[in-house]
Amino acid sequence: MASLVVFPHKTDAFSAYRPSRNAHTDILTASSSASNGRVVTVNVQPPVPNVDSLSQLKALEAQVPLILNGKPTDISFNCISAYCRNLVLNSQVSIATVYATISRELDARVAGIARECQAAIMARTGDWLQFFVSMWETYIERVRLLAALFAYFDRAHVKEGVSWSNITDLATHSFRRTIRRNKLLNEKTKDEVFAGIDLERAEEKINVGLRNQIKLIVSIDSPSDGISTLSRSFIEQTQGHYESLAASYASMVQQNELTGSEFIQWALDKQAEETVRAEQCFEPRAVAEVVDVFQHVTGELVADKVVRQALDESMYRADTDALNRLFVYCQQAKALKILTKAVHDHIETRIRTVIADPANDRQMIESVLKLKRFVDKAVADLFEVPAKLIDATEAEDGDIDIADTPHLIQKQEDRIKQLEMEEAVRSGFKAGLGTRKNAPAEWIAKYLDMTMRRGQGSSSELEFNVLLDEIVALIGYTPDRDVFRAFYTSGLAKRLLLNKSASDDMERTMIVKLQKEMGDEFTTGDIMLKDLQLSETLVKAYQSARAKDPNRFKDGSDFTANVLTESAWPTYPLLKDGWNFKLTPQLQSSIDTFSEWYTTQHKNRVLSWRHQLGTVTLTARFDSGKYEVGVSLFQAIVLLQFNDEDVLDFTELKSRTGIEASELTRTLQSLSLGRKGTRVLIKRPAGKEVEPTDKFAFNKAFTSERMKFKINQIQQDLSAEESRQTNEQVALDRVSVLEATIVRIMKGRKKLTLQLLIDAVVSDISKRFPPDVKEIKKRVESLIDREFLKRDVEDKNVLHYLA
Repeated sequence: MASLVVFPHKTDAFSAYRPSRNAHTDILTASSSASNGRVVTVNVQPPVPNVDSLSQLKALEAQVPLILNGKPTDISFNCISAYCRNLVLNSQVSIATVYATISRELDARVAGIARECQAAIMARTGDWLQFFVSMWETYIERVRLLAALFAYFDRAHVKEGVSWSNITDLATHSFRRTIRRNKLLNEKTKDEVFAGIDLERAEEKINVGLRNQIKLIVSIDSPSDGISTLSRSFIEQTQGHYESLAASYASMVQQNELTGSEFIQWALDKQAEETVRAEQCFEPRAVAEVVDVFQHVTGELVADKVVRQALDESMYRADTDALNRLFVYCQQAKALKILTKAVHDHIETRIRTVIADPANDRQMIESVLKLKRFVDKAVADLFEVPAKLIDATEAEDGDIDIADTPHLIQKQEDRIKQLEMEEAVRSGFKAGLGTRKNAPAEWIAKYLDMTMRRGQGSSSELEFNVLLDEIVALIGYTPDRDVFRAFYTSGLAKRLLLNKSASDDMERTMIVKLQKEMGDEFTTGDIMLKDLQLSETLVKAYQSARAKDPNRFKDGSDFTANVLTESAWPTYPLLKDGWNFKLTPQLQSSIDTFSEWYTTQHKNRVLSWRHQLGTVTLTARFDSGKYEVGVSLFQAIVLLQFNDEDVLDFTELKSRTGIEASELTRTLQSLSLGRKGTRVLIKRPAGKEVEPTDKFAFNKAFTSERMKFKINQIQQDLSAEESRQTNEQVALDRVSVLEATIVRIMKGRKKLTLQLLIDAVVSDISKRFPPDVKEIKKRVESLIDREFLKRDVEDKNVLHYLA
C-alpha cells in the first residue's frame, strides 16, 4: 500500500510548534525569525525505533490522555505520526481499537471539564460564559493537535468508507452529549445567555463579546440538521418576553397612553433588532423562527387593537412614511385584512363627518377630493414595485422564463392585495357619501359647474383632465346619480346659454366621460351642444337678412337669440307669480323684429321667451369715462331706468321694471354691493341688505381700472329655493321611473310574485338611485288601483299584468 502522507525533511510548517521536554530525538536548530513569529527548522531523523506493531499501538494509546490533558508526550510528535502510518499500513491492526481508545479518553476529558465547570458554578466564578468558552477553546485546541497527529487514521478510515466519525467529530459529539446531559451546566449557560440578552435589550447596546460567546456555544450545541437546544430556548424566551410587552403596549394604545404609530415603529424596530441578534448568535433556521414568533406576538395577536388607531393617525396627518411602516407591519403580521377594513372604516367615518354638517357644504367636495388624492397616491406608493425586482419576461419561443417565475408570482400576489385595498377605498367612499341623502350628488354637480366655468387656468390640459376624472370618480361613488344628473344638466344649460363655460371642447370631453361612466342618460349634453350649433346658424341667417334688407329691420341693436328645443333643456318656468316684467321699447323692438323674421322661416313654430337667461352689453358713460358693462337682462332693465331719473327707490324700480321683489333685491345687491370696481349704483342708507325703503342713485363718480367688465350675476347662482325645487322634481321623477320600470318588467313577465318583482326593480333602478322597497310597494299598489296590475285570486302575493 502506498504512503498516504509523506513529510519533507525540512519544513516551516511547525512555526508555532512548542516541543515537549521528552522530545529528545528531535534536533532543533533555530533559524531566522519571521514577522509572524519564530520560525523553527526541524531536522527530522528518518530512522524510527524498530518497534513491533503491538508496542506501537500501546504507545499511541498512552499518548492520547497526555495530549488531551495538555501534558508532554512520552514520544515525539514525529514518532506518533510515524507509528500511525505504520499501523495504517499494517492490515493486521484494527483501526477500531485506536478509535475506541480515543473515544474513551475524549469522554473522560469532557467529564473532567464538566466537573471543573460545576466547581466554577459552585464557587460563583465571575463571567461564567467566558470561563465556559475558554474551557471549550482549550479542549478543542488539544483535540485539533490530536487530530493532526492521528491524521493517518482519520484519512484511512474515511477513504475506506468506514462509518465512524473522525476525531474532531468524536470530540465535538462527546462534548455536546456530556454537556446536554448535565442539567446544572445547561441551566447555568442558558441563564447567563438570557441575562446578557436581557441586559442588551434594556440598555439598547450591542455586546459584541457576548454575541461571539453565544455564537460559539450554539455552534457546539447545534446539530447539523436542526436547531440547538439553546436556540430553541431563546425562541421561547423571545416569545414570552415580547408577548407580554406587546400586550401591555397594545393596551396602552387603546387607553390613548401610546399612539398606534409609536407602537408600529416600536414593533418594526424591535423586529430588526431581534433579527440582527438572531443572525449574529444563532443558526439560520433559528433566525427564521425568531422572526415568525416575533411577528406573531407583536402582530397577529394585537394587530386588531392598534392598526385602526395607527391608520387614523397617519391619515389625518397625511404621513406617508407612517403609512408605509403600517403597511409593512401588517404584511409581516398577516393583518392586511385588518388594514383594508380599517381603511374602509376610516374613509367612511371621515366623509360622514365632512358631509354631515350642512355648514360644510361649500367645502364638502374639495375636502373629499383632497382625501381621495392622498389615499390614491398612498395606496399606489404602497404597492410600487422596486426597481430591483426583475419583471417576468418571455423567452423567444413565448415561454415564461423559469428563473423569473418567483418574481411573477410575487407580482401577482401584490396585485391581488392592491386590488383588495383599492376596493376598500372605493367602498369606503361609497359608504361615506351614501350617509347623507342627495346632498353629495348635488354639491358634486355644483363643484363641477364651478370647475367648468373656471377652466384649466394656469394648469395644464393633462392636469385639468385628471381633475375631471377625479370628479367623475366621485359621481360613481354617490348612489344618487339622478340627483347629480338633474343639477349637472341645469348647470350645463346655464353655462352654455350664458356663455359662462371656459371651453366648449372641455364640455364635450366631460360629456364623453360622463357617458362612459353612467351611460346614455347623459346624451342630453350632446343634444344641447347641437342645439346651440343650429341656433348659431339661425342667428347668422338673421344677421345676413338684416344686412341685405336694412329698411325692413329698423332695429339698430346687435341682437342675437338662442332658439332651442324645449324638451332637450331643463324646464325654465315663465315669469308668472309676482312678475309684470316690462322691457324697454328698444329691447322689445329687437325681440319683436326677430320673432317676425323667425315666423317667416318656421311657420308652425312658436317662440316662448325666457328672459331670466338673457344678457346685455351696455355702454355706460360716467364722469371718469365710457365703459362697456356686461350684465343680465334684469340688471340692464334696472340700469336703463336711470337714463331718465338720477334717484329711484325700491318701490319705484319694482313698478317700472315689473321684476319680482326677491329677484329685484338680488339684482340691486349685485349693482350696488358687488365687488369693488362694479358698484355702478349707490345705495342709501348704506348696508349689506336691500330694504323696501332703500333708495338708489346713479354713481356718477364710478371708476374702474378696466374699460370692459362684467357685474356678478348673483341671481344666476342656484339659490336654496332652486335647489329645493330641483330635489322635489327629482323625487317626482323617481316615482315615474319606478312605475315605468314596474310596468316594463311586468309586461315582459306577465306574471310574477311581489318579491321577485321587487328584486328585479331594485336591480334595475340601483344604477340610477337607491330604491326604497316601501316606495316600490306603494307604486305597485298605485298601479293596481289604476288597473295596470292585478293580484292573483288564489295567491295575493302573485301579480298579473293587465294589457
